[in-house]
Amino acid sequence: MKPDKVAQIMIWVGLGGFALTSPASIAASQLMFGVALAGFIGYIITLHDRSKLVFPPVPIIIVMIIYSCYRFASMLYGGTDLLIIREDWLFLMMIIGAVVFRNIKNLTRVLDFFVAGVIFMGGYGIWQHFVGVDLYHGVLLDKMVFGYRAIGNFSTYLTFSGFFAIASIFLVPVGFSVTSKPRKFIYLLASQIGLVCILFNYSRSTIVALVIGGIVLVVLVGARYRKWVSLILLLTLAAGIVVSPDFLNRFKNMGQTEFSIEYANSRFAIWETTLSMIKEDPILGIGPGNFHAKYIEYRKNRTGRNLSHAHNDILHVAAVSGIPCALLFLLLWFLVLLYLYKGYARCPDGFQKGLILGSFLASVVFLVMAQFEAFFADEEVRLLLMFLWGIGLAVIGNLKASEKLSEIA
Repeated sequence: MKPDKVAQIMIWVGLGGFALTSPASIAASQLMFGVALAGFIGYIITLHDRSKLVFPPVPIIIVMIIYSCYRFASMLYGGTDLLIIREDWLFLMMIIGAVVFRNIKNLTRVLDFFVAGVIFMGGYGIWQHFVGVDLYHGVLLDKMVFGYRAIGNFSTYLTFSGFFAIASIFLVPVGFSVTSKPRKFIYLLASQIGLVCILFNYSRSTIVALVIGGIVLVVLVGARYRKWVSLILLLTLAAGIVVSPDFLNRFKNMGQTEFSIEYANSRFAIWETTLSMIKEDPILGIGPGNFHAKYIEYRKNRTGRNLSHAHNDILHVAAVSGIPCALLFLLLWFLVLLYLYKGYARCPDGFQKGLILGSFLASVVFLVMAQFEAFFADEEVRLLLMFLWGIGLAVIGNLKASEKLSEIA
């Protein structure tokens, strides 16, 4: 077998393995990502005509590299463990995806594995809600007024909610646009199982983000599917409220617990402390890995928890790596959302349009969640985001190629 064929097999086995295991295991999914990355490097080395490769848009690559370099400089300045830079290798998933997912047939097979993983682990999460047992960690789950808080195999309930939020919203437009009727049913089933899991997880930031994502979806989706999308989302919400009364109770006291500086663990109190940290060194920050120690030093109310993150990804980046790095972070998000939105606007109706919309919606939901939680620093959720970015950018690469062919013709 030729070396380039071996490399291609490694890529697709790795990506399929990642898709299947990512809802259940960060260790297994990163191992499979490593297999895909090794295959991708081997494929580039053995490929004779590299002109056929279409990488993500150059502005995105440039900003991504500068962002990572700036983070590394802040590590040197802050005297922190330089191995923290390993988080930025997750960007490579987006690059791999943007190149290889242009093969829509193989991408669909990878998505089949992903949907299987979401259905299996989502079903497990629903089971957890009623039984209250975490089989993987061997512990009982948090008891609510009715049922228990589902967390799947993840170590925290927020990781579970963040992962299934972007996975579920991605699968809604993809499910409606896929041509195969069995796939349409299974993809939409997976999306609904994932959404129910989130309602049984009770993460307020995730639920708010999904409501916003649902509104964006209804606005952008074609008139042909708008009423059906709206109906499915409303039925899922209604079912969650009926089955679990705690769903609405989680929002009752937010004014006192989250938006009051007097409450030690509120978001406002956390953000106020983070702003004090940003003022200490606005250019290079306190250094990645130093947030926990500095938070203990700067917090005003000593009765609160000791935190390792600002519960806002933008503020966190500004605190640990400086305001310029936070601006680069925002620019990266702006560019990705811009390319995805423009790609969706000019893509003809069909499966590929649904893939771009799914990637765009997942990005919107992630960004909203990231204003209240630590999802960009959460490798399980961030790696899935890079996977979905790769899908959207790959389809845009196909659009550019077809546009060039039409110009030649």
